[in-house]
Amino acid sequence: MHNQISGGIFFSAVIQGRDITVQLPPQVTPALFGLPAGSPAFTGRADSLRDLLTALEPSPSIGGASAVVVTAVGGMGGVGKTELAIQAARAALARDWFPGGVLFVDLFGYDPGRRLDSGHALDGLLRALGIPGEHIPFETQDRARLYASVLSAYARAERPILVVVDNAADPEQVRPLLPGDSGCRAIVTSRHTMGMLDARLLDLNVLTPQEAISLLGRAIDLAHPRRSARHRARDRRRGGSPAVRVPAARAADRGRPARRRSTPAAEGYGGRPGRRRIAADRAAVRGCDGSRHI
Repeated sequence: MHNQISGGIFFSAVIQGRDITVQLPPQVTPALFGLPAGSPAFTGRADSLRDLLTALEPSPSIGGASAVVVTAVGGMGGVGKTELAIQAARAALARDWFPGGVLFVDLFGYDPGRRLDSGHALDGLLRALGIPGEHIPFETQDRARLYASVLSAYARAERPILVVVDNAADPEQVRPLLPGDSGCRAIVTSRHTMGMLDARLLDLNVLTPQEAISLLGRAIDLAHPRRSARHRARDRRRGGSPAVRVPAARAADRGRPARRRSTPAAEGYGGRPGRRRIAADRAAVRGCDGSRHI
């Protein structure tokens, strides 16, 4: 008699037999489709999006050489790197290029208070892949080996995974998180050029004036669908960065009656116009920043 188990990827005990009574541990469900939502105000970037999708598209090895696995998207803070990566990842998933799913991690590389080292990032990624916490090694190097093995197993099972690593500060922070199997792909965003990763480099510049105007108009239209297009003219000369969403939120909020809040936090501003404007700007960023552009 010959028994064989097939059709799955297993990283724990597999039991086979007849009349077996066993108490199984709680099932760990992989979290492989936790990609953040894309912004409906996304506009422009057609060339950059096309280049990024070209790099993500599955392709066979040519002449024994593996296809490019990693694409590094670089540019100044606020230029739209994260949103471009999310839009490309969602487009790739819609085309069924990565049936294994997508892993997303924000390393907070430029936020000293929240910055993730690669060891903590690997812990989260392994749990997202369905590895029980008690099976995750303590040392970063061991975690990296297990992580690479799991990604390779998915690729061999024709279920490649896309890895999106956001806000990497330097190559050493992100290197252990990258797939080694050419069946998988990775997008890395950073304010620095990640040339040391042997990645395909994609530099992102500020939006053109016309793209910025279009983004501003779409942000206003989302807030007020009935708003006439002629009202957009007042903001035509604002900057070419996605930061134009701040004036977009201001414009969307114009005409609404002022509401006095009686909370202690509001009272703390003491009625000073300058501080109220700062609070309004922060609220505008929170209210209209449907995309991430760090």
